[in-house]
Amino acid sequence: MKKLTVIFLCAVLALGSVSACGKSGADTDEENNAQAQAEQEDKTEESKTEESKTEESQINGKQDKENKDNPEETDKEQEKTQEESGERDDAQKNKEEVKEEQNEKTDMSQDLTMQVLKQAGTVDYTSLEELNPVPGSHIAVVVKNTKSAFWQTVKKGMTAAVKDLNEKMGYKGEDKVKLSFEGPTDELDVESQINTIDAVLAENPSVLCLSAIDMESCSAQLEEAMGNEIPVVILDSGVESDLVNTICATDNYAAGAEAAKKMAEAVGNKGQIAVMAHAETSKSSQDREKGFTEEITKNHPEIEIVNISHENGEHSMAEMAEAVLVLYPELKGYYCTNEFAANDVLDIVKASGKEISIIGFDAGKKQIGAVKEKTELGTFVQNPYGMGYATVIAGVRADLGLENDKFINTGYQWIDSTNVNSSEYANYLYE
Repeated sequence: MKKLTVIFLCAVLALGSVSACGKSGADTDEENNAQAQAEQEDKTEESKTEESKTEESQINGKQDKENKDNPEETDKEQEKTQEESGERDDAQKNKEEVKEEQNEKTDMSQDLTMQVLKQAGTVDYTSLEELNPVPGSHIAVVVKNTKSAFWQTVKKGMTAAVKDLNEKMGYKGEDKVKLSFEGPTDELDVESQINTIDAVLAENPSVLCLSAIDMESCSAQLEEAMGNEIPVVILDSGVESDLVNTICATDNYAAGAEAAKKMAEAVGNKGQIAVMAHAETSKSSQDREKGFTEEITKNHPEIEIVNISHENGEHSMAEMAEAVLVLYPELKGYYCTNEFAANDVLDIVKASGKEISIIGFDAGKKQIGAVKEKTELGTFVQNPYGMGYATVIAGVRADLGLENDKFINTGYQWIDSTNVNSSEYANYLYE
Protein backbone atom coordinates (compact mmCIF):
# COMPACT_ATOMS: atom_id res chain seq x y z
CA MET A 1 0.00 0.00 0.00
CA LYS A 2 2.83 2.39 0.85
CA LYS A 3 4.41 1.68 -2.52
CA LEU A 4 1.13 2.49 -4.31
CA THR A 5 0.79 5.76 -2.37
CA VAL A 6 4.31 6.81 -3.33
CA ILE A 7 3.65 6.04 -7.00
CA PHE A 8 0.47 8.13 -6.87
CA LEU A 9 2.24 11.11 -5.32
CA CYS A 10 5.07 10.88 -7.83
CA ALA A 11 2.47 11.11 -10.58
CA VAL A 12 1.16 14.34 -9.05
CA LEU A 13 4.61 15.90 -9.20
CA ALA A 14 5.74 14.48 -12.53
CA LEU A 15 2.60 14.47 -14.67
CA GLY A 16 0.48 17.16 -13.03
CA SER A 17 -2.74 15.16 -13.31
CA VAL A 18 -4.95 13.31 -10.86
CA SER A 19 -7.73 10.89 -11.87
CA ALA A 20 -10.92 10.69 -9.83
CA CYS A 21 -11.48 7.29 -8.20
CA GLY A 22 -14.54 5.21 -9.16
CA LYS A 23 -17.49 5.02 -6.70
CA SER A 24 -18.32 1.78 -4.90
CA GLY A 25 -21.82 0.38 -4.39
CA ALA A 26 -21.72 1.48 -0.74
CA ASP A 27 -20.92 5.00 -1.88
CA THR A 28 -23.90 4.91 -4.25
CA ASP A 29 -26.29 3.79 -1.47
CA GLU A 30 -25.03 6.54 0.78
CA GLU A 31 -25.58 9.10 -1.98
CA ASN A 32 -29.16 7.86 -2.58
CA ASN A 33 -29.97 8.09 1.14
CA ALA A 34 -28.40 11.52 1.29
CA GLN A 35 -30.41 12.63 -1.73
CA ALA A 36 -33.68 11.42 -0.19
CA GLN A 37 -32.89 13.18 3.05
CA ALA A 38 -32.04 16.38 1.16
CA GLU A 39 -35.37 16.25 -0.73
CA GLN A 40 -37.28 15.88 2.56
CA GLU A 41 -35.37 18.83 4.02
CA ASP A 42 -36.17 20.91 0.94
CA LYS A 43 -39.91 20.21 1.37
CA THR A 44 -39.75 21.14 5.05
CA GLU A 45 -37.88 24.32 4.18
CA GLU A 46 -40.46 25.21 1.50
CA SER A 47 -43.24 24.78 4.08
CA LYS A 48 -41.43 27.06 6.52
CA THR A 49 -40.85 29.59 3.77
CA GLU A 50 -44.59 29.69 2.89
CA GLU A 51 -45.48 30.21 6.58
CA SER A 52 -42.88 32.98 6.79
CA LYS A 53 -44.29 34.68 3.69
CA THR A 54 -47.83 34.56 5.16
CA GLU A 55 -46.66 36.14 8.43
CA GLU A 56 -44.71 38.78 6.52
CA SER A 57 -47.76 39.56 4.37
CA GLN A 58 -49.90 40.02 7.48
CA ILE A 59 -47.33 42.30 9.07
CA ASN A 60 -46.94 44.36 5.89
CA GLY A 61 -50.72 44.63 5.54
CA LYS A 62 -50.99 45.92 9.11
CA GLN A 63 -48.16 48.37 8.50
CA ASP A 64 -49.77 49.62 5.28
CA LYS A 65 -53.03 50.26 7.15
CA GLU A 66 -51.18 52.22 9.85
CA ASN A 67 -49.38 54.25 7.17
CA LYS A 68 -52.68 55.11 5.49
CA ASP A 69 -54.18 56.16 8.83
CA ASN A 70 -51.14 58.33 9.67
CA PRO A 71 -49.70 59.70 6.38
CA GLU A 72 -47.84 62.54 8.09
CA GLU A 73 -45.99 60.13 10.40
CA THR A 74 -45.06 57.98 7.39
CA ASP A 75 -43.60 60.98 5.54
CA LYS A 76 -41.58 61.96 8.60
CA GLU A 77 -40.18 58.45 8.96
CA GLN A 78 -39.19 58.38 5.27
CA GLU A 79 -37.52 61.79 5.54
CA LYS A 80 -35.62 60.66 8.64
CA THR A 81 -34.43 57.49 6.91
CA GLN A 82 -33.27 59.46 3.85
CA GLU A 83 -31.43 61.96 6.04
CA GLU A 84 -29.64 59.19 7.95
CA SER A 85 -28.71 57.48 4.67
CA GLY A 86 -27.41 60.76 3.26
CA GLU A 87 -25.36 61.38 6.39
CA ARG A 88 -23.78 57.93 6.11
CA ASP A 89 -22.96 58.51 2.44
CA ASP A 90 -21.45 61.92 3.22
CA ALA A 91 -19.38 60.47 6.07
CA GLN A 92 -18.05 57.70 3.84
CA LYS A 93 -17.29 60.19 1.05
CA ASN A 94 -15.47 62.50 3.47
CA LYS A 95 -13.47 59.58 4.83
CA GLU A 96 -12.37 58.57 1.32
CA GLU A 97 -11.50 62.17 0.41
CA VAL A 98 -9.38 62.57 3.56
CA LYS A 99 -7.56 59.31 2.83
CA GLU A 100 -6.90 60.38 -0.77
CA GLU A 101 -5.70 63.80 0.37
CA GLN A 102 -3.32 62.19 2.90
CA ASN A 103 -1.92 59.92 0.20
CA GLU A 104 -1.30 62.90 -2.08
CA LYS A 105 0.49 64.79 0.68
CA THR A 106 2.80 61.87 1.50
CA ASP A 107 6.32 62.85 0.44
CA MET A 108 7.99 59.73 -0.93
CA SER A 109 11.13 61.50 -2.17
CA GLN A 110 13.15 60.62 0.95
CA ASP A 111 11.76 57.10 1.33
CA LEU A 112 14.21 54.21 0.88
CA THR A 113 12.09 52.79 -1.96
CA MET A 114 12.81 56.00 -3.92
CA GLN A 115 16.33 56.67 -2.73
CA VAL A 116 17.63 53.42 -4.25
CA LEU A 117 16.54 54.66 -7.68
CA LYS A 118 19.24 57.34 -7.55
CA GLN A 119 21.85 54.56 -7.71
CA ALA A 120 19.86 52.10 -9.84
CA GLY A 121 22.14 52.86 -12.80
CA THR A 122 24.17 55.74 -14.18
CA VAL A 123 21.01 57.87 -14.32
CA ASP A 124 18.95 59.23 -11.43
CA TYR A 125 15.55 57.66 -12.12
CA THR A 126 13.79 60.01 -9.72
CA SER A 127 14.87 63.15 -11.61
CA LEU A 128 12.48 65.01 -13.92
CA GLU A 129 15.03 67.65 -14.90
CA GLU A 130 15.56 66.51 -18.51
CA LEU A 131 12.00 65.39 -19.06
CA ASN A 132 9.62 67.49 -21.14
CA PRO A 133 7.07 65.01 -22.48
CA VAL A 134 4.84 65.94 -25.39
CA PRO A 135 1.32 67.04 -24.34
CA GLY A 136 -1.07 64.11 -24.37
CA SER A 137 1.67 61.46 -24.25
CA HIS A 138 0.35 57.95 -23.59
CA ILE A 139 2.32 55.55 -21.37
CA ALA A 140 0.80 52.11 -21.95
CA VAL A 141 1.49 49.42 -19.33
CA VAL A 142 0.75 45.69 -19.71
CA VAL A 143 1.62 43.51 -16.71
CA LYS A 144 1.23 39.87 -15.66
CA ASN A 145 -1.86 40.53 -13.59
CA THR A 146 -3.60 43.63 -12.32
CA LYS A 147 -5.07 42.33 -9.05
CA SER A 148 -2.19 41.31 -6.79
CA ALA A 149 -0.84 43.61 -4.08
CA PHE A 150 2.53 43.67 -5.85
CA TRP A 151 1.13 45.00 -9.12
CA GLN A 152 -1.20 47.44 -7.39
CA THR A 153 1.86 48.90 -5.65
CA VAL A 154 3.71 49.10 -8.99
CA LYS A 155 0.72 51.04 -10.31
CA LYS A 156 0.91 53.46 -7.36
CA GLY A 157 4.53 54.23 -8.22
CA MET A 158 3.63 54.78 -11.87
CA THR A 159 0.68 57.01 -11.01
CA ALA A 160 2.92 59.11 -8.76
CA ALA A 161 5.49 59.56 -11.55
CA VAL A 162 2.83 60.63 -14.07
CA LYS A 163 1.36 63.07 -11.52
CA ASP A 164 4.81 64.60 -10.91
CA LEU A 165 5.39 64.97 -14.65
CA ASN A 166 2.03 66.68 -15.22
CA GLU A 167 2.65 69.05 -12.31
CA LYS A 168 6.11 69.90 -13.61
CA MET A 169 4.80 70.63 -17.11
CA GLY A 170 1.61 72.30 -15.91
CA TYR A 171 -0.45 69.97 -18.09
CA LYS A 172 -4.22 69.90 -17.61
CA GLY A 173 -7.15 68.29 -19.38
CA GLU A 174 -6.27 66.61 -22.65
CA ASP A 175 -2.66 67.82 -22.40
CA LYS A 176 -2.01 65.57 -19.41
CA VAL A 177 0.35 62.61 -19.76
CA LYS A 178 -1.93 59.57 -19.77
CA LEU A 179 -1.27 56.23 -18.04
CA SER A 180 -3.11 53.02 -18.96
CA PHE A 181 -2.56 49.90 -16.85
CA GLU A 182 -3.80 46.55 -18.16
CA GLY A 183 -3.21 42.81 -17.94
CA PRO A 184 -4.90 39.46 -17.27
CA THR A 185 -6.15 38.32 -13.87
CA ASP A 186 -4.27 35.01 -14.17
CA GLU A 187 -0.47 35.02 -14.38
CA LEU A 188 -0.57 31.87 -16.51
CA ASP A 189 -2.87 33.37 -19.16
CA VAL A 190 -0.32 34.06 -21.91
CA GLU A 191 -2.91 34.29 -24.69
CA SER A 192 -4.94 36.95 -22.89
CA GLN A 193 -1.82 39.03 -22.29
CA ILE A 194 -0.77 38.81 -25.96
CA ASN A 195 -4.25 39.96 -27.03
CA THR A 196 -4.00 42.89 -24.62
CA ILE A 197 -0.60 43.89 -26.02
CA ASP A 198 -2.01 43.78 -29.56
CA ALA A 199 -4.93 46.02 -28.56
CA VAL A 200 -2.62 48.48 -26.78
CA LEU A 201 -0.22 48.72 -29.74
CA ALA A 202 -3.20 49.47 -32.01
CA GLU A 203 -3.68 52.69 -29.99
CA ASN A 204 -0.13 53.79 -30.97
CA PRO A 205 1.06 54.77 -27.46
CA SER A 206 4.16 56.89 -26.84
CA VAL A 207 5.84 53.99 -25.02
CA LEU A 208 4.99 50.41 -24.05
CA CYS A 209 5.95 49.18 -20.56
CA LEU A 210 5.71 45.39 -20.43
CA SER A 211 6.07 42.56 -17.91
CA ALA A 212 5.80 39.35 -19.94
CA ILE A 213 4.30 36.13 -18.60
CA ASP A 214 6.18 34.14 -21.22
CA MET A 215 9.57 35.63 -22.10
CA GLU A 216 9.55 34.08 -25.59
CA SER A 217 5.96 34.84 -26.58
CA CYS A 218 6.13 38.53 -27.45
CA SER A 219 8.57 38.64 -30.38
CA ALA A 220 5.94 39.63 -32.98
CA GLN A 221 4.61 42.40 -30.73
CA LEU A 222 8.09 43.74 -30.04
CA GLU A 223 8.81 43.85 -33.76
CA GLU A 224 5.55 45.70 -34.36
CA ALA A 225 6.44 48.23 -31.65
CA MET A 226 9.85 48.79 -33.21
CA GLY A 227 8.31 49.22 -36.67
CA ASN A 228 5.98 51.89 -35.30
CA GLU A 229 8.80 53.59 -33.37
CA ILE A 230 7.25 52.74 -30.00
CA PRO A 231 10.04 52.19 -27.45
CA VAL A 232 9.58 49.21 -25.11
CA VAL A 233 10.58 49.23 -21.44
CA ILE A 234 10.50 45.86 -19.69
CA LEU A 235 9.70 45.74 -15.98
CA ASP A 236 9.94 42.95 -13.40
CA SER A 237 10.49 40.08 -15.85
CA GLY A 238 12.62 40.20 -19.00
CA VAL A 239 12.12 38.84 -22.52
CA GLU A 240 14.49 37.20 -24.96
CA SER A 241 14.92 40.14 -27.35
CA ASP A 242 17.30 42.91 -28.34
CA LEU A 243 14.36 45.12 -29.29
CA VAL A 244 13.76 46.49 -25.80
CA ASN A 245 15.11 49.84 -24.65
CA THR A 246 15.79 48.85 -21.04
CA ILE A 247 14.82 46.43 -18.27
CA CYS A 248 13.68 47.82 -14.92
CA ALA A 249 13.69 44.99 -12.39
CA THR A 250 15.05 43.22 -9.34
CA ASP A 251 18.37 41.40 -9.67
CA ASN A 252 16.53 38.11 -9.30
CA TYR A 253 19.60 35.89 -9.71
CA ALA A 254 21.41 37.69 -6.89
CA ALA A 255 18.34 37.49 -4.64
CA GLY A 256 18.03 33.75 -5.37
CA ALA A 257 21.69 33.18 -4.48
CA GLU A 258 21.27 35.10 -1.23
CA ALA A 259 18.16 33.04 -0.44
CA ALA A 260 20.28 29.90 -0.79
CA LYS A 261 22.79 31.24 1.75
CA LYS A 262 19.97 32.01 4.19
CA MET A 263 18.55 28.52 3.69
CA ALA A 264 21.93 26.83 4.18
CA GLU A 265 22.36 28.64 7.48
CA ALA A 266 18.83 27.71 8.59
CA VAL A 267 19.24 23.96 7.94
CA GLY A 268 22.76 23.72 9.31
CA ASN A 269 24.34 23.23 5.87
CA LYS A 270 22.97 19.70 5.42
CA GLY A 271 19.74 17.89 4.68
CA GLN A 272 16.92 17.82 2.13
CA ILE A 273 15.22 20.95 0.77
CA ALA A 274 12.72 21.71 -2.01
CA VAL A 275 11.82 24.59 -4.32
CA MET A 276 8.34 25.83 -5.25
CA ALA A 277 8.61 28.14 -8.28
CA HIS A 278 6.04 30.17 -10.19
CA ALA A 279 5.55 29.92 -13.98
CA GLU A 280 8.52 28.22 -15.61
CA THR A 281 8.25 30.50 -18.67
CA SER A 282 8.77 33.63 -16.56
CA LYS A 283 12.28 35.10 -16.61
CA SER A 284 11.97 36.25 -12.98
CA SER A 285 11.06 32.72 -11.91
CA GLN A 286 13.95 31.24 -13.88
CA ASP A 287 16.50 33.65 -12.42
CA ARG A 288 15.33 33.21 -8.82
CA GLU A 289 15.47 29.46 -9.21
CA LYS A 290 18.84 29.48 -10.99
CA GLY A 291 20.51 31.77 -8.46
CA PHE A 292 19.28 29.56 -5.62
CA THR A 293 20.13 26.16 -7.11
CA GLU A 294 23.58 27.17 -8.39
CA GLU A 295 24.59 28.58 -5.00
CA ILE A 296 23.44 25.40 -3.22
CA THR A 297 25.14 23.09 -5.74
CA LYS A 298 28.45 24.94 -5.83
CA ASN A 299 28.92 25.88 -2.20
CA HIS A 300 26.74 23.60 -0.04
CA PRO A 301 27.41 19.99 -1.14
CA GLU A 302 25.70 18.37 1.86
CA ILE A 303 22.37 19.98 1.02
CA GLU A 304 20.20 18.00 -1.40
CA ILE A 305 17.50 19.69 -3.50
CA VAL A 306 15.04 16.79 -3.70
CA ASN A 307 12.30 18.49 -5.73
CA ILE A 308 11.66 21.57 -7.87
CA SER A 309 7.99 22.17 -8.73
CA HIS A 310 6.62 24.82 -11.07
CA GLU A 311 3.22 26.51 -11.14
CA ASN A 312 1.07 24.96 -13.87
CA GLY A 313 -2.50 24.54 -15.02
CA GLU A 314 -2.73 20.88 -14.02
CA HIS A 315 -2.19 21.02 -10.26
CA SER A 316 -2.18 23.73 -7.62
CA MET A 317 1.05 24.53 -5.84
CA ALA A 318 -0.63 23.39 -2.62
CA GLU A 319 -1.22 19.91 -4.08
CA MET A 320 2.38 19.66 -5.24
CA ALA A 321 3.74 20.84 -1.88
CA GLU A 322 1.57 18.29 -0.06
CA ALA A 323 2.98 15.51 -2.25
CA VAL A 324 6.55 16.67 -1.59
CA LEU A 325 6.05 16.57 2.17
CA VAL A 326 4.73 12.99 1.98
CA LEU A 327 7.46 11.75 -0.36
CA TYR A 328 10.24 13.44 1.61
CA PRO A 329 9.32 13.22 5.32
CA GLU A 330 12.81 14.43 6.34
CA LEU A 331 12.50 17.70 4.41
CA LYS A 332 14.14 20.56 6.31
CA GLY A 333 13.62 23.58 4.07
CA TYR A 334 11.35 25.04 1.36
CA TYR A 335 12.26 27.96 -0.94
CA CYS A 336 9.37 29.75 -2.70
CA THR A 337 9.90 32.13 -5.62
CA ASN A 338 6.84 34.39 -5.28
CA GLU A 339 3.93 35.34 -3.02
CA PHE A 340 1.49 32.71 -4.32
CA ALA A 341 4.03 29.89 -3.98
CA ALA A 342 4.91 30.96 -0.43
CA ASN A 343 1.26 31.25 0.62
CA ASP A 344 0.42 27.72 -0.53
CA VAL A 345 3.53 26.19 1.03
CA LEU A 346 2.85 28.00 4.31
CA ASP A 347 -0.66 26.49 4.43
CA ILE A 348 0.53 22.96 3.69
CA VAL A 349 3.42 23.05 6.17
CA LYS A 350 1.16 24.42 8.88
CA ALA A 351 -1.38 21.65 8.26
CA SER A 352 1.37 19.01 8.40
CA GLY A 353 2.61 20.13 11.80
CA LYS A 354 6.20 19.79 10.61
CA GLU A 355 8.99 22.25 11.45
CA ILE A 356 10.34 23.31 8.06
CA SER A 357 12.35 26.46 7.32
CA ILE A 358 10.44 28.45 4.69
CA ILE A 359 12.04 31.28 2.72
CA GLY A 360 9.81 33.29 0.42
CA PHE A 361 9.75 36.07 -2.13
CA ASP A 362 7.46 39.14 -2.12
CA ALA A 363 5.56 40.53 0.84
CA GLY A 364 1.80 40.06 0.81
CA LYS A 365 -0.34 40.07 3.95
CA LYS A 366 -0.04 36.34 4.72
CA GLN A 367 3.76 36.34 4.39
CA ILE A 368 4.15 39.41 6.58
CA GLY A 369 2.04 37.72 9.25
CA ALA A 370 4.05 34.49 8.93
CA VAL A 371 7.35 36.36 9.30
CA LYS A 372 6.06 38.09 12.41
CA GLU A 373 4.94 34.74 13.84
CA LYS A 374 8.28 33.17 12.77
CA THR A 375 6.53 30.41 10.81
CA GLU A 376 8.38 31.81 7.80
CA LEU A 377 12.09 32.40 8.29
CA GLY A 378 12.05 35.46 6.06
CA THR A 379 11.24 36.79 2.61
CA PHE A 380 13.00 38.74 -0.11
CA VAL A 381 10.88 41.75 -0.93
CA GLN A 382 11.13 43.70 -4.15
CA ASN A 383 10.62 47.42 -4.60
CA PRO A 384 7.35 47.62 -6.57
CA TYR A 385 6.69 51.31 -5.85
CA GLY A 386 10.19 52.29 -6.95
CA MET A 387 9.99 49.91 -9.91
CA GLY A 388 6.78 51.57 -11.08
CA TYR A 389 8.17 55.08 -10.70
CA ALA A 390 11.48 54.30 -12.44
CA THR A 391 9.71 52.49 -15.30
CA VAL A 392 7.67 55.59 -16.14
CA ILE A 393 10.75 57.83 -15.98
CA ALA A 394 12.69 55.41 -18.19
CA GLY A 395 9.75 55.22 -20.60
CA VAL A 396 9.54 58.99 -21.00
CA ARG A 397 13.32 59.18 -21.44
CA ALA A 398 13.11 56.55 -24.17
CA ASP A 399 10.29 58.42 -25.91
CA LEU A 400 12.37 61.62 -25.88
CA GLY A 401 15.47 59.86 -27.20
CA LEU A 402 17.39 60.17 -23.92
CA GLU A 403 19.75 57.40 -22.87
CA ASN A 404 18.76 54.74 -20.33
CA ASP A 405 20.85 52.06 -18.64
CA LYS A 406 20.34 48.62 -20.16
CA PHE A 407 19.40 47.32 -16.71
CA ILE A 408 17.83 49.45 -13.98
CA ASN A 409 18.30 47.66 -10.66
CA THR A 410 15.46 48.65 -8.33
CA GLY A 411 16.84 46.60 -5.43
CA TYR A 412 15.41 44.18 -2.87
CA GLN A 413 15.39 43.73 0.90
CA TRP A 414 15.62 40.73 3.22
CA ILE A 415 12.79 40.91 5.74
CA ASP A 416 12.67 38.70 8.83
CA SER A 417 11.37 38.96 12.39
CA THR A 418 14.16 41.40 13.33
CA ASN A 419 13.17 44.14 10.88
CA VAL A 420 9.60 43.39 9.75
CA ASN A 421 8.27 46.14 12.05
CA SER A 422 10.93 48.69 11.06
CA SER A 423 9.55 51.95 9.67
CA GLU A 424 12.54 52.11 7.32
CA TYR A 425 11.18 49.18 5.30
CA ALA A 426 7.47 49.88 5.76
CA ASN A 427 6.85 50.84 2.12
CA TYR A 428 8.38 47.58 0.88
CA LEU A 429 5.67 45.60 2.69
CA TYR A 430 2.78 45.89 0.24
CA GLU A 431 -0.46 44.22 1.39
